[in-house]
Amino acid sequence: MKRTITHILAAAAIVLAVSSCWREEMKDLAMGGDLKLRHQVTDLAAVPGDGEVALSWGVPEGWTPNLFIVTYSNPDQSSARLETEQTSLLVSDLQNGYKYTFNVQAKYDDVLSGVKAVSATPLTSRIAVGKLKADPMDGGVVLSWTKPSATVQSYKISYYMEDMPGDVKTVTVEGDKESFALDGLENDKNYFFSIVGVYPKGDSEPASVKAMPRSALAFFLSREKAAINQPVRFQFNAEAYPTASNIFWEFPGGEQKEGSDVEYAFGSTGDKQVILHATIGGAEKTWKMNVLIREWVVMDNDFPASAAYNGFKGTCPVFSPDAGTVYIITFNGITNLMAYDLESGEKKWTFSVSHGSYNMLTVNPVTGDVYFGTTTAGDFFAVNPDGEQKWQFPGLGSMKSGAPAVSKDGQTVYAGDATGKIVAIDAATGAEKWNASVGSACAGILVNGDEILVGAYSATNTISFLKASDGTAIKQMNCKASMTDISGFAVSADLKTAYFGNTGGGVSAVSLDTHEILVDCQSVGENNMYEPVVAPNGDVFFGCKDSKCYLVDGKTMEKKATFDPGIGANNGFNYSHPAVDTDGNFYVSSGQIQNQNYILDPALNMKDSWQYDGSGNKQMGGNNYLDGVLYSAFIGANGANGLFVGKYVGGTRYNAHGIDICGSCCIK
Repeated sequence: MKRTITHILAAAAIVLAVSSCWREEMKDLAMGGDLKLRHQVTDLAAVPGDGEVALSWGVPEGWTPNLFIVTYSNPDQSSARLETEQTSLLVSDLQNGYKYTFNVQAKYDDVLSGVKAVSATPLTSRIAVGKLKADPMDGGVVLSWTKPSATVQSYKISYYMEDMPGDVKTVTVEGDKESFALDGLENDKNYFFSIVGVYPKGDSEPASVKAMPRSALAFFLSREKAAINQPVRFQFNAEAYPTASNIFWEFPGGEQKEGSDVEYAFGSTGDKQVILHATIGGAEKTWKMNVLIREWVVMDNDFPASAAYNGFKGTCPVFSPDAGTVYIITFNGITNLMAYDLESGEKKWTFSVSHGSYNMLTVNPVTGDVYFGTTTAGDFFAVNPDGEQKWQFPGLGSMKSGAPAVSKDGQTVYAGDATGKIVAIDAATGAEKWNASVGSACAGILVNGDEILVGAYSATNTISFLKASDGTAIKQMNCKASMTDISGFAVSADLKTAYFGNTGGGVSAVSLDTHEILVDCQSVGENNMYEPVVAPNGDVFFGCKDSKCYLVDGKTMEKKATFDPGIGANNGFNYSHPAVDTDGNFYVSSGQIQNQNYILDPALNMKDSWQYDGSGNKQMGGNNYLDGVLYSAFIGANGANGLFVGKYVGGTRYNAHGIDICGSCCIK
């Protein structure tokens, strides 16, 4: 009996907690009232809608409540109460995107049942228009968009001119239209357009765009979005205005630059206005334009994690063939292949697989497809540039191995797994062309015409040349020490020598012409040496697990210089993939102290060093470098996700992971 009374009192407390003013609706159970608590509702369900939730429930046979009470809290923490005699209720006027919890009680005369609860989140069906564009014309603009939903009834277009923001004009367009031309606008003035979809339940969120009507395009911008210190090129269209004179550009703070073709880098974030001045036909004309400046080209640590953290290990960023997208892949528990737009810095899409990965990405330099594997057998994927799976190849084991490679024509993908199996895959269909074995885990693949060079992470220390067309062996050789795992090759400027790092601190070179080992495990470091990079003068740069970096002569492999940042422990440059610019400066990041990044001169003197934050993220993946931007991928630490960053540092790319910007590991 004691246990029964405890449950009854607990139920009474729940009811009282809803609202003290409802106490008169139930008997005082603790003071000898009706101890037989009435039956709760059953099968409580909630179906979310647009600004509403449909509730339904049942009552066991034999129970006949005379009323049902529904209570819930609003986003502003105010409470709401509804009553009905029915076993269903549509709760309206709710905020979309907010998770509501509904408590339902049955009332039997003056006694309430216990509470049943259910949660639901209303979601809008009033979808905003997609892919809104504004194409300027002489005295007007053509707006175009994609229809967001079959239920859209019409569209409302609002617009104003930059000099008259209070003079907003509105026009209504039929719901079956996906474009509309606005004329009667003033040339060479910015107009701001907003379009909303009109639905039975109200308007969608607006989509906005800016455009400048013109008789001829007056200027060109190399980019409308940039990072701090990332140069933007401004060009006046002298061909369209051949008599123009006194051309100059006015930048924030009053700084001016003369000429029809200038570059400018902004030193702070924000929406920056630039004014172009020119004298045409004796009259001064001005055009206004805006450039959005952000701190980083890319900065992201928001991606799924299956454990306490995720991040980047044993991988390296690579780029699309058009240099407009950078790709990176996470490693821990959930493999997230992520694509970032380099103009906006925004994440374009994520392709996730529920297994971890220790495999570097490769992009097809012809089709733009992305290839990667996970640590689970049979998980080798091709993903197209839109983030959709193209095919999955089941014939490989764990891809805890070197990066895949792609033939120059983009028709064949080469991949090696952790068992030493090497396969050639048809890039269009995902069908196997041939397979071979190098005995142990693939540490790197290099495509050289109708040959591929494969390094193995093995006790037999194998370096193999195979025919790219059918996989037959050309030659196998043993080095004094194994090629380091999950690393890769660098190639001399004349494409005759391939360089690689060995376990235990050695560096090696092999002839791509004669298939001979030119330098066998020259002792340089004190631990594993990772993928090197070749400088413009032929020197070869390595990051080492002993927390130092080394520069060696490209012909003798003799050590020329050492960079020691004073870390003192192992893993300082573990799985590093450095980059080098046309001036011979090296870019590398540390994995022992918090995301420490370095720029080193050609003699390995430190030119610059920085960290991104104090979260404890460390470098266990690679760097890549393009258009003056260093892309770095860090492993998570302290229970947090890792970090992927693109920072503008200047300079021009000369060499980095994978030979080309796609990381195709192909030289011809």
